[in-house]
Amino acid sequence: MKLRVAGTTYTGTVVDLRTRPIDGTALAASIRGQRCLPAVACPEPSSVYAYAGHVRPSMGLRTRTALAAAARSQGHGTPQDEAIAECCAKLTELDCSPPDLPDPVDPVPEATVDDLQETVAAHRGRLTARREVGAEEEAVRAALRDAAMELSERETRQAAARETRELRRERARAYRDTLEERRRLSDELANLRRCARATLVDRCADAFARAVETVPGAVPDDPFDADPVTAALAVLRVARTPAPVVLETGRFGTPAAASDCLDAPVVRC
Repeated sequence: MKLRVAGTTYTGTVVDLRTRPIDGTALAASIRGQRCLPAVACPEPSSVYAYAGHVRPSMGLRTRTALAAAARSQGHGTPQDEAIAECCAKLTELDCSPPDLPDPVDPVPEATVDDLQETVAAHRGRLTARREVGAEEEAVRAALRDAAMELSERETRQAAARETRELRRERARAYRDTLEERRRLSDELANLRRCARATLVDRCADAFARAVETVPGAVPDDPFDADPVTAALAVLRVARTPAPVVLETGRFGTPAAASDCLDAPVVRC
């Protein structure tokens, strides 16, 4: 690793920064690629670093989740991996953005259309009667034309309102179906990941128990009852840890001793 702090460059597998004003949280974030400073050049950290990459007295730890990540860092897989990948792909393909709904169109009352239809029919009847007796038709024809035009406009608006309403319903229904599918897939994915985690933990449980006995700290009857710092150190001992681990704990006599125990590069803050 290569680490630059306040104008000084440190290299090697063990760096002791206890005399320098460096924040362990910021350093751990830089190692994980979440910050630019302090500048760190090191191998890509595995997923276990999100849980145990920064060991400090105030930390909490989801031990089984961290141990599963340690198993992944060692290349272990599970029977659920293919289904997990498929489920993730389906979730990625789902478009869960709210639908683009057309603006609603004010409907035309049926009674209005019925009245206009009766008016048009009445004008047509009067026009036919006038033609039969040879009477003047222009006024009746004009009234029929105006009524027919208004009827056509109202029917067009009525149809548009109906189509828009149906379109809004269809898109809203499709959106609800998509959300339901996302919930179903999310539940399925969570179940698959729980099963995968249990498989990975089982595969590394014995190694973890031995690690709890090896790293400095109290050894409980059940390794999974170890305090967060002891559990984190044991997880790191199980994991493949190519990137430096940030330690803010006095469990080890020297940073070199910590590196030897964890088989990992170490930055002591």
